[in-house]
Amino acid sequence: MTIQDLGSIGELIAAIATIGTLVYLAVQIRQNTRTVRSSTLHQNTDLWSTLWMRLAEPDIARAYAQGMTGRPDIEPLVYTQFFLMCRGIFLALENQFYQVRGGVLDSEAYAGYERAIAEQLLAYPGFRIWWEQSRSVFSPPFAAHIDAMIESEPEADPTKLYAEWQRIARSKAELSSPGATESLRAGVPRQTQL
Repeated sequence: MTIQDLGSIGELIAAIATIGTLVYLAVQIRQNTRTVRSSTLHQNTDLWSTLWMRLAEPDIARAYAQGMTGRPDIEPLVYTQFFLMCRGIFLALENQFYQVRGGVLDSEAYAGYERAIAEQLLAYPGFRIWWEQSRSVFSPPFAAHIDAMIESEPEADPTKLYAEWQRIARSKAELSSPGATESLRAGVPRQTQL
C-alpha cells in the first residue's frame, strides 16, 4: 500500500465523518427547533392564562366590562385601567404576530389565539376605540393585520355573551329539573311555568 492509497483512504474516512457530523447536526437542529417551538407555545399559554385570570379580579373585571362597551361616560380611573389593560394585551399580540412570522410559534396554535382575540376583544366597541387611539405606536405590519381583523369581524354587542350564557343555562336548568328526564324519555313535551 502506497502513501497515495493511504491518503485516499484518509480522505474517504474524512468524508464519511463529515457526512456523519452533518447528519448529527441536522438531527440536533430539528430537535432544538421542536424544543424552542414547544417552549414558546408554553410561554404563550402561560401569558394568556395569567392575563385572563387577572382580568377576572373584581376591580380589573369591572374596568374591563365598562371599557369594552365603549361608552363615552367612562370614569377617568376606569378608562386608565382599561387603556393599560389593552396596551398589555396588544403588546402580547404583537409579540405573537412576530413569533409566528419568524416560525417560532406554531401557526395553528396562533390561529386559535387570533380567533379568540377577534371574537372576544376586537369585536367590541371599546377595543376598537382603543385601537383607533393607539394604533400608531405599533409596527405597520402588525397594525395592518389588526385593521384587517377588525374589518372582517362585525361589531358585537358586549351584552350578547352574557345573554347567551343565560339562555343556555336556563335551557340546561329546565332539562335537569325533576320530571324533565322522564318527559323527554316518554317523548312528551315538557311545559314550563312562567
